[in-house]
Amino acid sequence: MEKRWCSACGEAFEPRPQAPRQSYCAKAECQQSRKRLWQRTKRKTDHDYHENQAQAQSNWRGDHPDYWRRYRESHPDYAADNRQQQRRRNAKRTSRQREKAIANSDASSGTLPVQGTFRLIAIDPVTWAGRHEWLVQITSVS
Repeated sequence: MEKRWCSACGEAFEPRPQAPRQSYCAKAECQQSRKRLWQRTKRKTDHDYHENQAQAQSNWRGDHPDYWRRYRESHPDYAADNRQQQRRRNAKRTSRQREKAIANSDASSGTLPVQGTFRLIAIDPVTWAGRHEWLVQITSVS
């Protein structure tokens, strides 16, 4: 059988007779690369697969809420390096992007009062010159 070039490492290999279109060699790193590519493609093309993966990750995070905090505490070099990388990424962001805070979408505590009077202020820099504000009253409807 003819030799092929591995799509991951670039080395020559002989494909298995059972897999005539094989394009990755048998090395563990190359097989891992093949699997990552398959998963990435599957997530982009199969909505159900993407949703199932997202749900599984969400469930895992719910079961292990302190994982990343403990990981950062036990790997201070990783945490320091990650902070430095984030500073570099922030510096590359455009001024418009910098205005948007990096935060979880569910960062609010949910303890805001249900009713009361609030001042809403537009923080979009386009409106800063005119400073658009609204005074609103929120009351509960029963």
